[in-house]
Amino acid sequence: MDDLQHRLGQRIRRIRSKLGYTRESFADACGLHRNYMGAIERGEQNITIKTLQIIARGLDTSVSKLFAGLD
Repeated sequence: MDDLQHRLGQRIRRIRSKLGYTRESFADACGLHRNYMGAIERGEQNITIKTLQIIARGLDTSVSKLFAGLD
């Protein structure tokens, strides 16, 4: 599970950066704390489906696309 969290966090970071968001600006746009967002991107935080949905919307993608190919 930890490996999946890490790969998901890397994907979130890569997409966020590609969209031009800083971690802080993206966290603010999603209504999340920047430290929490950092822990997610580092794969340290096990997040809920609701939080994942909020992040996916912020990245203008779907939850399924965030997981695609991570297994």
